[in-house]
Amino acid sequence: MTNKFTVTEIIDPTSGNIERVYKYKKKPCRRLLLDSKLCRQLAGYTLIEKDLRNVLTWLHEIETRHDERPTRKDQNVHKPTNRENYDLIKGLFVAALTFYGKCFSKCEGRPVKLERAQLDVKFHGLHDNCISYRHNFAAHSGAERVEHVEIALVFPVKFKNNVPFDLYRELNQPYLLWHTSDEIALADLVEHVRSIAVSKIDFLSEKIKREEILPNAKKYWEPK
Repeated sequence: MTNKFTVTEIIDPTSGNIERVYKYKKKPCRRLLLDSKLCRQLAGYTLIEKDLRNVLTWLHEIETRHDERPTRKDQNVHKPTNRENYDLIKGLFVAALTFYGKCFSKCEGRPVKLERAQLDVKFHGLHDNCISYRHNFAAHSGAERVEHVEIALVFPVKFKNNVPFDLYRELNQPYLLWHTSDEIALADLVEHVRSIAVSKIDFLSEKIKREEILPNAKKYWEPK
């Protein structure tokens, strides 16, 4: 039955408000807003799933732009030369970390969040790294010193009279965290987490239909 329903979104060009018009077999439908604990949970997981889809979009864009990588198998790090491109990659990376971390944090307006224990064990290491980067780089500078600046006094080893010197600000800041040693990609982790959110959405949707709507069908179908 579901695929016979259609929805059209109409956006007011002045206010930006969105009106959704539903039809079943091209005939108008009534729209009733539901508010229950289960519905609020469903709304929360819907927001989480959308956040994770955004993360996947940003990771795909990073994959497209990340064109300076180590050339030898024994290398894990490569210093990029195209600073403008990698500053943009850094922005996408921070956005991805922020939204990923939000799915595992208590957020105002969301009664649900995901837990590390829900993840397959093989993803725990990469997940922990993402959360660490989120706390110590994307959200703020933390004790892990993922990003830091060291101030260095520089002067010649040998020099007579009027020693020339200067101060250098040595910035250490990551562009992105891409793979772990076992080559599990960030996108694989996010897809796995998103599958958990999708499962919750499917489960709650059926539970709401079965336990809240069908037992009270007359209340919903009768016109008011």
